[in-house]
Amino acid sequence: MIPADGAGAADGAGRPDRPAAPDVSVVIATAGRRVGLLWALDALAAQELPAGTTYEVNVVHGPERTPVLEAAREHPLVRSGIAAIIASEGLVASQKRNIAWRLGRAPLIAFTDDDCRPRPGWLAAFLAAHAEHPQGLLQGGAAIDPDQHEIAMRAPRPRLQRFAPPTAWAELCSMAFPRGLLEAVDGLDEGYGSVGEDTDLAWRMRERGAPWVAVPDAVVDHAVETPGLRGWLRTSTRFGESTRLKRRHPELRGHYPLGVFWVPNHAWLLVAAAGAGWALARRDVRPAALTLPYVAWHVTRYGRSWRGVARGMTELPGDVLVDGARVAGFVVWSARERTVLL
Repeated sequence: MIPADGAGAADGAGRPDRPAAPDVSVVIATAGRRVGLLWALDALAAQELPAGTTYEVNVVHGPERTPVLEAAREHPLVRSGIAAIIASEGLVASQKRNIAWRLGRAPLIAFTDDDCRPRPGWLAAFLAAHAEHPQGLLQGGAAIDPDQHEIAMRAPRPRLQRFAPPTAWAELCSMAFPRGLLEAVDGLDEGYGSVGEDTDLAWRMRERGAPWVAVPDAVVDHAVETPGLRGWLRTSTRFGESTRLKRRHPELRGHYPLGVFWVPNHAWLLVAAAGAGWALARRDVRPAALTLPYVAWHVTRYGRSWRGVARGMTELPGDVLVDGARVAGFVVWSARERTVLL
């Protein structure tokens, strides 16, 4: 996406002059609602890099104006000229990220999010991996933010992001790419709405022969979200867009349970629904045993201690609603994309 009407220029916060090109450009797409943006800038200001190594940070937001964005414009990293807060007409993350990396001047482009705090060695790890694999797509990892560990342990239905590389999904909260590789695939596909653009980008690069390189020392601490049951239901159908990924990249099939399920509990939900329906139709309790794998999946997800099981049991009715809404969303997307993913 090309910025329109002056969008894509620093909106009063950024680099008044243009120093020499840095060694790495960092990209953050934001809606400016999360105070985590300020924490992300704090973490980037604390990066530990070899002497003489330089970096820049491009934070791109849409047409919104928020208190968080106003505070970000006064951040020391912005006032020093290392970071820029950039207004754009972008409405979704893929558009904002494309604007940000295209404005970057470095040969290596690192991506993170406004709900992440890159650890001090994050950029250094990517730069070292880039020196060894100059044509590789570099995947770091994510961990639960240690300051929010108690929230993750106690809040109902927390939304967590934690993984060690490599994963098939190429989560852009901790990735880096050579600029030339991004240019070769024309960046992110802006046809994706809310999910999937990161995975699609990486698989298009892989299909061009780019090596996929795990960088386990490039870790971000990811915020814990607590959307509650209403929040989970409100966003439950957006994941159906993953069906497009499966159609466009058939090799991903092997990374889905049984090749047709997004997550295992969706499979168990359908088995449970069949068992419950069978039991009601025959007035026979025995088929209801088919619900047990689904119940066991959810009630043990917080562990097998009595506290964990009790926590899982209290959330089970809501889990049925969320999983059911997700499966319904996948059915609609499967029909649209003419491929099956549930």
